[in-house]
Amino acid sequence: MGSIKYQSDDQGRDWLQARLKRHLSELIRLAAPSMTSRLGMLALGFVDTVMVGRYATRELAWLSLANRSVISFLLVVGIGLLMGVVVYTASAFGRDDERECGRIWRRSMPYALWIGGGMLALSLPAHIWMDWLASDPVIAEESAKLVVILGLGLPAHLIFFCCTGFLEGIRRPMIPMVALIVGNGVNVILNYSLVYGHFGAPEMGAAGSALTSTLVRWILAALLLAYLWYSPTMERFGLRISHGQSWKEWARQRTIGYASAVSIGAEVGAFAGLAVIAEKLGAFILAGQEIVFNVMTVPFMISVGIGSATAVRVGISHGRGDPADTGLAGWTGLGASVIFLSFSAVFVFLFPEWLFALHSDDMRLAAITVPAIMFIAYVTVFDGGQSVVSMALRGLGETWWPTAIQAVAYLMLMLPLSWYLAVDMDRGLIGLLEATLIASIFSVVAQSVRFWWLTGREKAFENKAPQKDEA
Repeated sequence: MGSIKYQSDDQGRDWLQARLKRHLSELIRLAAPSMTSRLGMLALGFVDTVMVGRYATRELAWLSLANRSVISFLLVVGIGLLMGVVVYTASAFGRDDERECGRIWRRSMPYALWIGGGMLALSLPAHIWMDWLASDPVIAEESAKLVVILGLGLPAHLIFFCCTGFLEGIRRPMIPMVALIVGNGVNVILNYSLVYGHFGAPEMGAAGSALTSTLVRWILAALLLAYLWYSPTMERFGLRISHGQSWKEWARQRTIGYASAVSIGAEVGAFAGLAVIAEKLGAFILAGQEIVFNVMTVPFMISVGIGSATAVRVGISHGRGDPADTGLAGWTGLGASVIFLSFSAVFVFLFPEWLFALHSDDMRLAAITVPAIMFIAYVTVFDGGQSVVSMALRGLGETWWPTAIQAVAYLMLMLPLSWYLAVDMDRGLIGLLEATLIASIFSVVAQSVRFWWLTGREKAFENKAPQKDEA
């Protein structure tokens, strides 16, 4: 007969405390650079919204529709298609195969340019898209102009993301962070000049902000390209050597991006739909929605950083064949997200007037927006939580389940509810947020059940300590 291993309660508690401490420390270490980079990117858009909002409410409405209905959707689909760069570079670097890291970057750069060119081509007939999406002809015309200007920066953004993915994969996240610090400084100066007409520049309003975004994206791409091409520390990766691979030879890398593009595109596409619904309710609702989501994006981006780190921790434990530790890694990430987002929610709830005042001094807009900012305190925890659980599932190797759940939550649930609550029930901006809250609760619950089921079915019946602890 085989022997059965028993573990005392004290041993179980010791294991739980040790592993929980390990997961939390590694979560912080892994999440910090990821959050910093994402907050750096977020700061670019945050400044745009603040400066245009303080310039004119109507121009903020135009910029909101341009960004949220077309540009953001094209951008995130392109980024999703390039997600394989990060995964494959990190894997090759973990094997100490530096030449393979270089090959991944060389073959991905033309791919990024091809995708960026396609996204630019889709943005050029913006007047057609905006005439379909917007009921107000003035908003449609002005937003279309901004889409074309912003579209010129899409190839640059994807080049920057490709370079950033490579650098994060070889454990050099500080380089993109430094580039973003420079980019944010340039962004503030150019926005101040081109939006308001200072330093001898023309006063362009929202168009000036859109032009600034495009210029900054090309500056960021140029900075990282220059570093990768000329830095002596990059020579060992062979970045100047042709990758010499056929299209079929790296098909698996591209496959990773397909599921990511569908998943991210579904969620962002749904939020683009919210902007279209908001436009039907008027320029003030549209401008108010831009401010509300600008505030909500800050804690969400930090939860995305926590989610990325959670995926790594889940992947390590899952790779060791330790279902108990795998589950603990996922729940630790979700718990850390809930704690952080709860503090953020309290701050938002207590200081909505101050957060609005950063963006605008329009009192008519304040009457609509301040109550909505208070309401996002309820949305924040669930919206960020669903992002973390989604990444935990991807750490288990799941691709299409989180994609399907998010598609149901945001496309099939949130959009119809948004129209019903905001338009039919005449609840305006609050109605849009109520629909977002319901969809986010569904998403986090459904994905958590999926994660619990996957880790639970693999879990052994006996309590056991892991055979080894990773470095």
